[in-house]
Amino acid sequence: MNIDDLRLEISRLHEKLDRVLALLDAKNAAAQKKAADRKAKQERPQPLTEEEIKQQQKRFQELFSRWMNGFEVEVQTELEAADADALRRFADANNLNITTKTPKTKALQLIAARFREKRQLMQGLPSRRDVDI
Repeated sequence: MNIDDLRLEISRLHEKLDRVLALLDAKNAAAQKKAADRKAKQERPQPLTEEEIKQQQKRFQELFSRWMNGFEVEVQTELEAADADALRRFADANNLNITTKTPKTKALQLIAARFREKRQLMQGLPSRRDVDI
């Protein structure tokens, strides 16, 4: 091997090394971006403001009124179509025991239970005087 052959071989090795370093840099950048995206998703949502609480409570009353008027399926469909985070905020504003990790199905169950509970409170329970013996 002469000097020219060695120089050529060294330049090829440098090119290969540059390609490997470029691939490692690209992989590192992708991993950092993925970590940043994951961290952004995990950020806590802003707490409910007074105005948002009032707005969500008003929406609850509207949905409950429609539910009481016989449109149960439409109300349920509307709630199921809502985003999970929006549904959690809706439930939280209406004093339901909910966290940021509560599944959407559980939030829907809690809202439905609150509707039934409120209906029961509005209709009242029969008293002993109403029952014939």
